[in-house]
Amino acid sequence: MNAELPDLERTVDEGLLIALSAVRMAVKNDIIVGALREHFDYDLARYADNARSELHRLARQNEEYARRVSRLGKDLAAMKWRLSFTDDQRHDLKQFALRFRVHERLTLALDAVAEDDDQVARIVASAQRSASEEVSSAVSSKLIELAVDQREPDYAEHRDERLEAFVLINLAILKAKHDAETSPEFNEY
Repeated sequence: MNAELPDLERTVDEGLLIALSAVRMAVKNDIIVGALREHFDYDLARYADNARSELHRLARQNEEYARRVSRLGKDLAAMKWRLSFTDDQRHDLKQFALRFRVHERLTLALDAVAEDDDQVARIVASAQRSASEEVSSAVSSKLIELAVDQREPDYAEHRDERLEAFVLINLAILKAKHDAETSPEFNEY
């Protein structure tokens, strides 16, 4: 077995994209929970701090992974003096070295993004759009669920309840759209 090792730059880039996606999702969830459960107003600074905190947390996690992989590689390399390596063990040593470099560079990349106000603002703006779309979709689904055929026997009985729910949901959609369009981060693209 003499499999080729993946390209370092590509692996780091892909790892960074995955990490940024996870951060964006965490911020999106915080926006939704903050708005719906905690009734927080949208606060760009709060969500930017959340994004930075998540980025730094992932950087520290990669730092720890780099240390652990380095120890594993050193342990395996120390065995070399006691016995001869198989092809698999030589490949494992190369893998440990690559993984160490990936985690080390990913740590640096995540910290760099966390310190870049423009990148953090883009993450938060994207999270805000996703949160708005998710809430709008949920509200629209609820409206469809509330649609009632006026020929149903209890239509007149429950009409006032349905109208009240309809108005509240429509107002929530309109407010979310207005907030998204009037926020400084609004971008039609």
